[in-house]
Amino acid sequence: MKYGLLVLFFVSSTSFAEKYICLADTVTGFKYSETSEKWVQTKFIADDKYIISKSDTESYAFKVVEIGSKYPVANCAEDFGEYGYLICGGAGQDFRFQKKNGRYIRSSVMGYFNVLPSSNGITDSTSDTPYLEIGKCSPI
Repeated sequence: MKYGLLVLFFVSSTSFAEKYICLADTVTGFKYSETSEKWVQTKFIADDKYIISKSDTESYAFKVVEIGSKYPVANCAEDFGEYGYLICGGAGQDFRFQKKNGRYIRSSVMGYFNVLPSSNGITDSTSDTPYLEIGKCSPI
């Protein structure tokens, strides 16, 4: 009987690892308009979905992966803070989540500022589009 309780405790603690699914609500940003030859505000389709889960590597506490991808869009160096915040980053990406209210915000700052046709070949028309996305996450 002692062993049965021990196994039950072990299974329940590993089976319910902290994991969240996140769905985008709204996305806005900037894109280069070939017509007006300037950067303009734009709205994007809010259909991104992410999974926040424990990281596979010891270097990070959590990872944020877009559903359908095998690579993280952001890695979280530290675990949730005292007030429930998870702060993650990646190449030009920032992902922040507050588990008490279930809200997240993601930003991509690549594009616009790194237009250097003479050194990296990026022009306004080939540049990435910077954006800001908000949404909600639920435990799974």
